[in-house]
Amino acid sequence: MASLIHPRMLSSLEATFYVATCTIQEATETQDAYGQPIPAWADVVGLTDLACSVAALSENEQRRPVGTISEETHHISIAGYYAAVLPTMRAVVATVNYDIVAVEYDSHNIMTRLRTRLVT
Repeated sequence: MASLIHPRMLSSLEATFYVATCTIQEATETQDAYGQPIPAWADVVGLTDLACSVAALSENEQRRPVGTISEETHHISIAGYYAAVLPTMRAVVATVNYDIVAVEYDSHNIMTRLRTRLVT
C-alpha cells in the first residue's frame, strides 16, 4: 500500500522547519545525606540530537494567596516516530529543560509531538 507521506518529506523539512535539536533524558534517582531523592538526568541512548521545533502553546498564571504560580506550556515537534519517549522523561532543547506531559504521534507514525512544561 502506498503512503500518503513522501519518504523524503522529513529530510526536506529539516532545514527550514526542524531548526533545533532535542535530547530526551531519563531520571535516575540518588539520595542526599538525609535520604531525600535527588533526580539525576541522563541522555537516553538513541534519543539524542533529534531534529525538532519548539512552539509556545500557552502561558497560564494563577494568583493565589500564597503567591503567583506561572506555568509555560510548549509543544515540541520531533522529526520521526519515537515510541520509546515517555511522559516520565524530559526534553532538552538548546540547554532549556522541558518536562514531558504527554506524547502524541501523527496518524502515519512519522512524527512525534511532545506536550511539555518549561522547567524553571
